[in-house]
Amino acid sequence: MISNKQDQKMLQKLTPQQLLLMRLLHLPVMSLENIIKEEIERNPLLEDRPIGNEHADEYTNDTIDDEDPATDPYSDFNIEDYMDDEPEGNYSEKQPEIKDYAREQRSESEITLQEYLLEQFVFKDVNEKQFLIGIELIGNIDDMGYMRRDMPSLSNDLLFSKGIDADEKEIEEVLEIVKTLEPVGVGAHDLQECLLIQLQNIDNSNPYKKWAIKIVENHFEAFAKNNHIKLTQKLNLSETDLANTLKLITELNPKPGSSFSNETEQTQYIIPDFFVFRINDETLSFSQNTHYPKLKISNTYMNLLNTMPTEEKQNEEQKATATFIKEKAESARRFIDTVNQRQKTLNLTMSEILKYQKKFFLSGDKNELRPMRLKDIATVTGFDVSILSRIVNQKYVETEFGTFKLKDLFSLSHESEDGEGVSLRSIRNMIEELVANEDKSNPLSDEDIRILLDKKGYKFARRTITKYRETLNIPVKRLRKKP
Repeated sequence: MISNKQDQKMLQKLTPQQLLLMRLLHLPVMSLENIIKEEIERNPLLEDRPIGNEHADEYTNDTIDDEDPATDPYSDFNIEDYMDDEPEGNYSEKQPEIKDYAREQRSESEITLQEYLLEQFVFKDVNEKQFLIGIELIGNIDDMGYMRRDMPSLSNDLLFSKGIDADEKEIEEVLEIVKTLEPVGVGAHDLQECLLIQLQNIDNSNPYKKWAIKIVENHFEAFAKNNHIKLTQKLNLSETDLANTLKLITELNPKPGSSFSNETEQTQYIIPDFFVFRINDETLSFSQNTHYPKLKISNTYMNLLNTMPTEEKQNEEQKATATFIKEKAESARRFIDTVNQRQKTLNLTMSEILKYQKKFFLSGDKNELRPMRLKDIATVTGFDVSILSRIVNQKYVETEFGTFKLKDLFSLSHESEDGEGVSLRSIRNMIEELVANEDKSNPLSDEDIRILLDKKGYKFARRTITKYRETLNIPVKRLRKKP
């Protein structure tokens, strides 16, 4: 029996500009600089304005207004918008003098594999859901460039940690896109697949490519065991051809991600995204690292457009030129607006974090860190938790006490006897301090640490102390004992 049923659903679809903003929010400042440079190369209407070369009739990305960062800043294309006077309020003029960190260039070994993949992935033609899946996939690729996790596990992670309902087929489809990124071979599940991806990207003019693919695809076990006799019999190749084919395979990179730094190496070279300054014992200030290229719309192209005949008098070539300039100008303007929007969104987020963790930023004492969740900052900024997650990821804040990962300022809480919440990160800091100041001839046991914390009003089970000690890589009592 056929029946008609009408369902009412509320769907939210992000515009291309909002999707681009989500992507740019995820990037640290150095990665953003690279993206901006790539966009300048891609769009002839977008130019890098030399610092100090201000023009009132240029549409630029160094201005900040009072718009709500949560609102959509984009409007319909209007050619006059590009020639309007620049809005008042130059953000860079309001900030303290800071070092031009972003002008220092990083080599391949000074950027993580995940950062490099993300820089490429943000410009792949994917929808919002695919983009979020891609972020999860890239985060699970190991330092050698392999995807070791299976699809069911990734599907569960996406559902429970990100709220994204994606089946294995959808995840595999996005992984195939990730596999098109450089370095070639990244994203493979195993060595066999890694070598196949690289072989398929070799120029077809190589006479040994087809034999190499057959060996890796159909006779990988014989190849791995150096069983040349079996390979010769199976493929009917001469010794010379087999030797050249094997040479082609062995010249491939079995660890495509190995030339990139891992997270530990990355912490040795940090470009802060924010700088916090202590004005006095009660006052703090901060600035955002905005030392990336300043953008503007090309006056050359816009002047050319203005000198062209009216639309009804244009020939076909002139119409094509006018259309090209308008489309590229609109794209450039929206890119500039998105960079500005990213700057405002990060500023508002950091401002609220600074208020929330004021005691820590004034003292530098990690024990002063308040319990803080993404949800807490989401409440005061009006941003979604998923947006804040992108903002704090891979971002660093520099203070006079050192440089910290922004995400390390977030922590769950434990309630003390007096009812006051204390950051679990602070508890770990207390454990570190207790161990650092212990009598090395008679170190503290986990039970001793539990008792000392209990006296301070923090009640934990001994097994919880053991878990925290292990996460801090602190050895057991007998291994810490010194004569």
